[in-house]
Amino acid sequence: MAITLFIRLQLYQPILNSYDGSEDEPLHCNQAIIRKHFMDDKTPKELFEQAPVRAGFDYEIANGNFCSAVKPHAIIFVISKSNNYDSRNAIRRTWGNLAPIRSLQQFSHLELRIIFLIDIDESLLLSISLEHKLFHDIVQVHLPQQYSLSTYRDMAMLHWTDTYCSEAILTVKTDDDIFLNTYLLASLVNAILKNTTIDESKLECNYSDSSAIIYGYELLYAKVVRYSNDPVLEGTRYIVTKDEYPCVHYPTYMSGFSYIVNRPARSKLLCTFFRDKKPLHMSDVYVTGIIPEYIGIERKHFGLAINYRSSDDCEHFFKQNDADSYACASSLHYNKKQIDIFERFHTYWQHVDKNRFLYINRKFNHMHKDLKAY
Repeated sequence: MAITLFIRLQLYQPILNSYDGSEDEPLHCNQAIIRKHFMDDKTPKELFEQAPVRAGFDYEIANGNFCSAVKPHAIIFVISKSNNYDSRNAIRRTWGNLAPIRSLQQFSHLELRIIFLIDIDESLLLSISLEHKLFHDIVQVHLPQQYSLSTYRDMAMLHWTDTYCSEAILTVKTDDDIFLNTYLLASLVNAILKNTTIDESKLECNYSDSSAIIYGYELLYAKVVRYSNDPVLEGTRYIVTKDEYPCVHYPTYMSGFSYIVNRPARSKLLCTFFRDKKPLHMSDVYVTGIIPEYIGIERKHFGLAINYRSSDDCEHFFKQNDADSYACASSLHYNKKQIDIFERFHTYWQHVDKNRFLYINRKFNHMHKDLKAY
């Protein structure tokens, strides 16, 4: 049964304690507050006129020829830790195997590519290098593994695309503990492309570009977490101080399970990030909420369902013959690692593949506001 986003957020209350605010703490951070707090009180025009405050990213494995043979319509970036080979292996053998997608006539024109963005663990450098030589699907960025740097990893994903695959129309972000229904993703990408005017010219920093869009699962009125009472589930990683973010609620932002950034949005995000002196460590909030609220990037809810359950019950989610079953978090997302990730993903993929015609015939006439979470 579909439930509202409000109910889903209540599920977090025993774990993450959001702050109700005080008289001097605004409920919502609008563009004016974001401008003052994050951007030295500069307007987007003033910000883009100044020089960047940080350089681009460096890569241990750049994989610079990844897009040389084929110009992808969409690149699916999977954010992965160095030591998560089992997750990458499971993805390559299940939803990350795009051959079944390409074999379908309605998607035969689509150029989709999947690539893993991996951070640095010096003890695993040789292992990652050898893995890349086998699969040729890795970008390794010079960033350590700490969660507090997740915003930098997401921006490295966009920076790499802009540097080595700039003609890609869409960039899809997900994580290695998420199972994606790639039949639905292909249907969604197809629908977006049909309504996109393709411009292959090099993008410059243009604060007034109105064609920038981020597609995803909208999270509305999410409260800021000021303290946590459950260290087992790493609730502390969601804590944000008032100095880091001054309001009670976050702007509307997209779930990090999977969001899609078009080329103009990619450019505006990067141009803003490289000029922001103190980006928020909550990557989903910052990349799809704070910057879009400040710079004017449209956010469109794609009307699909995601599963937040911590019990790893993705099998029921994908077994229920719902044309909207899109993304589900494995129990690895909640640090329960006593599972065989390939066995789980293979089970989910069998259900998804069996129902593929239900997904490929899903229509996206408009990005509606019906929120589904399970």
